[in-house]
Amino acid sequence: MTNLVPRFIKIPWQFFASTGLTIILSIAICIITAIGSIIVVRNQPFFQAVDGEVLFPWLLKNVATNLSVTLWMVVLIILITLVTINAIVCTTEKVYLIFKDKRPMRALFPHIVHLGFFIAILGHLTGSVFGFRSDGNIIFVGDTIDVPDTPGYSVRLDSSEVELSPWGEPSSIETKLTLFKKGREVKSDVVRINGPLIYRGIAFYHTNHGRNATALAIDIDGEKKEVAFNSTFEISSGESFTLGRIYPDFSRDVNGEPYSKTSEFNNPYQEIINTNNERAYLNLSIPGVTVKLGEKTITYDNLVVKKFAVLMINKDPGIILIIAGSAVLVIGLILLLFFRGSKGELIRNRTKEYEFS
Repeated sequence: MTNLVPRFIKIPWQFFASTGLTIILSIAICIITAIGSIIVVRNQPFFQAVDGEVLFPWLLKNVATNLSVTLWMVVLIILITLVTINAIVCTTEKVYLIFKDKRPMRALFPHIVHLGFFIAILGHLTGSVFGFRSDGNIIFVGDTIDVPDTPGYSVRLDSSEVELSPWGEPSSIETKLTLFKKGREVKSDVVRINGPLIYRGIAFYHTNHGRNATALAIDIDGEKKEVAFNSTFEISSGESFTLGRIYPDFSRDVNGEPYSKTSEFNNPYQEIINTNNERAYLNLSIPGVTVKLGEKTITYDNLVVKKFAVLMINKDPGIILIIAGSAVLVIGLILLLFFRGSKGELIRNRTKEYEFS
């Protein structure tokens, strides 16, 4: 095989084809991993951020300013790269000899395992470079938000049903999501515990849930309205109103100006402003309370409460390669253990056990 490679790569080819190099790299990886585990334990707050980040962008951002705790990761990546090249060269050499010497096809079984390893490594590399992780994406039922770092994609929360165990922990989660690409629906599915919606490497996980007030239900001289906080709306007469500031603990100073005594919702009031810049303050403590604003009477009916879910959105473009590589690796192991030779490794070993028993 060495005679077939171009002269300018013959020396590096011979170097990476060495079995001794495999042993040296394996020992080095074990040592660096042991050192890294000690560094991680001593710097847990720093490394906790890795769980929510894509490896390579995070490493590039932190390696210069935190070299003392990240250098081992750089060295480990280099060693893994070298051992991967070593494995590719050695496998290529072996496969070439198998076909050259016209050996039985079962001689390829160990190298099918190697191929699965190479494909999975490529998948992890792809995800570590081009993927992303985004947590804390709050979305209310019926609303749509953009998918982070994925132009043209958006996701809508259709429903969210959560059942709690007697201990208060979620026992069942069914969050229905619909994914859009440039406004066109591409996938709709239910997200469950450990069952994300996955589309082209983008995975949507349910991480939290709850209910929150999103709007006010009010009555303006008999005209019902549901108005989102901090928004402007019109009534049938054409007059517009704006929901301004909310005062959690409403009071007035000596000059009659409104302010909040505390940040607690002890006595909440909603500021409402009309087109003439006149202001009124609507008591939100008790439904049915009214306030005059200009010539209009505004009545507070209730809060509009909606369910929401918190999504973790991950993109791993290498996930298909990881799955494919794992499948190839498992197939290779099955062939190697059960079908190599006349009876297979496991069958031969079991036969030997019977012979000695």
